[in-house]
Formats: sequence, C-alpha cells, structure tokens
Amino acid sequence: MATATTTANTATTAEAPNGVPSGATSLWKVFGGDETWAEAKARYAKAIKQEDLDHWHKHGYVVIERFLDQEELAAIHADFQDYMPTWDEYKQHKRRYQGYEGQTWRRRGQGNFGIIRDEFPYDGDAVNMMATHPFLVAFCERLVGHDDLFLSHGAIVGKYAGKGDYDQPLHADYSGNTMVIPAHNKEWIDIPMLLYYSDVTVDLGPTYVVSQEVTEPLNLVADGFRFHTREQFPELYKVEQPNVVPAGSVLIYSMRTFHRGSRMLAKEGARFTQFTAFHVKGVPWLGSATFQGNAGSAEMDRYLTHASPEQRVLVGFPPVGSPYWKEKDALEGVANRYPKMDLRPYGGGPPKIAPEEEFTGTEDINGAPAIKKAGEKDEKAVSN
Repeated sequence: MATATTTANTATTAEAPNGVPSGATSLWKVFGGDETWAEAKARYAKAIKQEDLDHWHKHGYVVIERFLDQEELAAIHADFQDYMPTWDEYKQHKRRYQGYEGQTWRRRGQGNFGIIRDEFPYDGDAVNMMATHPFLVAFCERLVGHDDLFLSHGAIVGKYAGKGDYDQPLHADYSGNTMVIPAHNKEWIDIPMLLYYSDVTVDLGPTYVVSQEVTEPLNLVADGFRFHTREQFPELYKVEQPNVVPAGSVLIYSMRTFHRGSRMLAKEGARFTQFTAFHVKGVPWLGSATFQGNAGSAEMDRYLTHASPEQRVLVGFPPVGSPYWKEKDALEGVANRYPKMDLRPYGGGPPKIAPEEEFTGTEDINGAPAIKKAGEKDEKAVSN
C-alpha cells in the first residue's frame, strides 16, 4: 500500500520543486513576476515528474509537496483574511465565529459542521489565481492528453480546532459533482484537487486516502453507497493513509478515489485549504459549477480583468481567435464592460483604465508580502 505522500520536494535543493532556480521568484505576471501565465505553465509542464503521473494512474491520487513558494502562500494568506479569521483571531472571538460558515452554506441553506467555506471567484487575486494555477492546469493536461479543460470549482475552506466535528466517512466526490458515476475513460473526466495553505499534522485533521488498488477491485463506485462507513467497510479504514503535508502542497486525486476529512484532535490550530478541479469540455454531466451565473459580479470582473487569456477560457470566456471576436460591436462592448481588461490579444485595444492593484511589500499574518492597492500607504512606515 502506497503512502499518500509520493513526492517530497524541499526548498533547499539547487532547483525548487516548481522548476525555478532556488532564490528566484516563481510568481507569474499577475503576481508581479516576469513571465506570463502561458510561459509559467510551459515551465511547470517540463518539471512534472513521470513517477507522479504514474502514481496517480495506479493509486488514483498523488501528493506534490511544496509546489507553492512562500511568496505565493503569503499572498494567499492575506486574501484569506477577507473571508475567514486567522487562528489567533478565531481564538480571541470564538463566540463571534462559532456559527459562521461562510457564504456557501448560507446560499445552500445548509450547515457543514463548523467548516467556513466560500466559493470562487473572490475579491482577491491570490485565491482567484490559485484556482487556475499554471502547475495544476499543466498536470491535468498531462493526465488527459490535451488542453480542452474547464474549471469545475475553486472553493476556499477553513477548519478550526474545537469549532466542529470534521470526521467524515470514506466517500468519492462524484456524488456532489455529477448526476451519474465517474467513468474510467479520460474522455469524460473531472480531476479534483485539494490545495493546502497551512501545515497539516496528524492532529490537524488530515485528509485520509485509500488507494484505488484496494477500491477498484471491490467496484465501490458502483455499489450504490454514497458514504462507506467504518462499521460497514472496516477493511477500508485499515488501509487508509493520512495526508500529512507542509503548507504549499496539493493532493491531486480522482472522482473515483475514496477519501475523507478527519477529526481535529489538536486543541489549537486551523487548517486552510482550497478545492479546485478541472473537467474536459463538452461533457454536460461534468463539473459542479458554471461560472456564467457569476457574470456581472465584482469578483468575476476582477478575475477576468487580472487573468490571462488562457485563464479566462477555463471559466468559459471566448478564447483568442474565436469567431466571436469578429462579431459586430463585440470588442467595443467587452472593452466597455471590462475597461481594465487588455483586449489586444483578441484584436482590441489596451486597457481603458489602469489596474488598481499591484504586488507590494506589505505584511500578512505571517509577516510576508501581500497584495495592496497601488498608492496605498504602509501604516507601519507612516507611524515610524
């Protein structure tokens, strides 16, 4: 039985796990780096290891450790503060946050046992761009053999010690993402991922995973059980593996992979994650969300404005070269709708209004760089 972690990259090697020389930034253009999203994806694609692809095909999952660097994590942590408290803030104001579960469950009219969850898109560039991170897209393209993909979802999640019981029975995620059961054929595939933005120990509710070498011979996906409990399937719990990983890691799995969230045993601490997934285009029974309904929201406007043309395609925006851009008034109308968007790749003009955000040196909860508005003064610098 393979353990959950198959790739243990460290930042101390001559080359960082994302293929960037040690000491160099891995942030692509939207975060202040020197490369475009497409260039970053090409670089990441070269760094993908065949052994990781093989592990995914054999076991139904693979863990890539530290694929995010500290700058990316710092920007993510800063964005998270707009949606959910840090552990210290939660600890100081438990009564305030005890019943808070984010916008997801409020919209759906249901609770989720103390989890705080919000759905993509966001009013923050870091968490928006993580949903379509070039490494994740490159990995999925290698798995399916082409680039015709759509984003399925991109929810951010916070779990806090003592806020709820996060223990789950083993399950496969397809039941909440498709009306049928997931196929073996990669032509009809939805690839889920779980990004970890904080260190996960055995006491901080790790994700437990069972290899498909165990589950596929039992044909569990087709047995009619949405959840496979410890009482009904004790043999599965004997071979499950905890995903204990450092911040910046990702679990890439399958809609046929059995896994579960576990109870937080620690008395203190929080776990911050983001769910994302990519499915092949043209398959209406795949993908838990369509993002056309988010059109017109400030959050989607922000994502589309700051995203690359390739990232826009992932949420349903017309690609470069589409006949749509030959339509009368198309370029003019889209330019007026998104005045901060650069439409030159589509045959239009530059942004009518300069973007209002930039990557700067302010501090987040860990004292690392974060995103702030251009021209905004640093409070610490002013107070000095």
